[in-house]
Amino acid sequence: MRRRAPEMLREFRAPDESGAEARAWSVVQAAYAARDPVVRRRSHRRLALVPVLASVAAGLVLSPAGARVGGLITKALGVRHSAPMLSSLPSPGRLLVSGPGGTWTAAADGSLRHLGSWSQASWSPRGLYAAVVSGDRLAAVDRHGDIRWAVARPAVSDPTWFSPSGYRVAYLSAGTLRVIAGDGTGDHLLAGPVAHVAPAWRPNNSFQLAYVTDANRIVVRDADTGQVLWSKQAGARPSELLWSNDGGRLVVVSAHSVRTYTPGGTLSATLHLPAIAAAGDAALSPDGRLLALVVGGRQLEVVAAGSSNSRARQLLAMAGLREVSWSPDGRWLLVSLPAADQWVFLQVDGALRVEAVSHIAQQFSAGSSAKAFPQLDGWCCAVQGPSG
Repeated sequence: MRRRAPEMLREFRAPDESGAEARAWSVVQAAYAARDPVVRRRSHRRLALVPVLASVAAGLVLSPAGARVGGLITKALGVRHSAPMLSSLPSPGRLLVSGPGGTWTAAADGSLRHLGSWSQASWSPRGLYAAVVSGDRLAAVDRHGDIRWAVARPAVSDPTWFSPSGYRVAYLSAGTLRVIAGDGTGDHLLAGPVAHVAPAWRPNNSFQLAYVTDANRIVVRDADTGQVLWSKQAGARPSELLWSNDGGRLVVVSAHSVRTYTPGGTLSATLHLPAIAAAGDAALSPDGRLLALVVGGRQLEVVAAGSSNSRARQLLAMAGLREVSWSPDGRWLLVSLPAADQWVFLQVDGALRVEAVSHIAQQFSAGSSAKAFPQLDGWCCAVQGPSG
């Protein structure tokens, strides 16, 4: 008896259909296990709390089939049940961000302040001022956005304040490194040509500044006298220079390695990263013990700073991760997720938990039609004291 077409379709089996079904079911099971229970919300004042199982997230992103699924979920949804708007920060301090909508601050209570139409910024050590740049202009503005001083220099970027006093600001200008006093006087050329890597002041010392030359050398120099204290060939091009807050360690991040130097220039540790995933943004914890790394744009990891064999703790696996910043108290990490228009906050002391906020581009657009996602310029201390 000849079978009808519908019956033949029902009985048809594609190649490896059972294997595909098993793989799909494992993904569904994992997602179901990690789901959030639906509960009635009493208030929108707090950020949404989302439990995260890092091993489940890693499976979605890192497995051959899961990489595709994880990427699609991230682009569509990001972290589920996120707060629709920023109403508070989970830790004291204030955020500094810049984008097409200019430079903004976000306070712990969720209040936002527009500082002006700048493209990049950095906090003064105590959070009273910000060094801001746009095109060919460097300026210092107070917490209300009022300009305290400004200078015109070509192609300005990466302003960095000396800590803890704020008495100097280093910045890049058209392939050179320049230094200006914290009151806007004494601007001078320090070195050139240099690589486009943000310079880094050694805290609590006499104006020692680390930078990378165009010839790919790491240099630590006295910014006042001009004396070179030490210089080393970098090998792979560094992407970030990070001094620990006590000035006892210089961490140099490259695409596939993290090198740690003593204040005298001795290489004390080298941590090699997987060749298949390049390091992106990095941040040292306030106590200098931990280094947070965005790896391959898909993973947020924390490793022990200054170690050659530290085992990474994976906190989040999600496609589209970009920048990372520590809270001033070292209890939280903030990672940006532009693909989902979200900020993701992770509490890292004790049990891992996540708080996420959506519609970030809209909140920091200031009427700009672009509504592009802002960059993180720093998470600073609460304002205190009369100095910068």
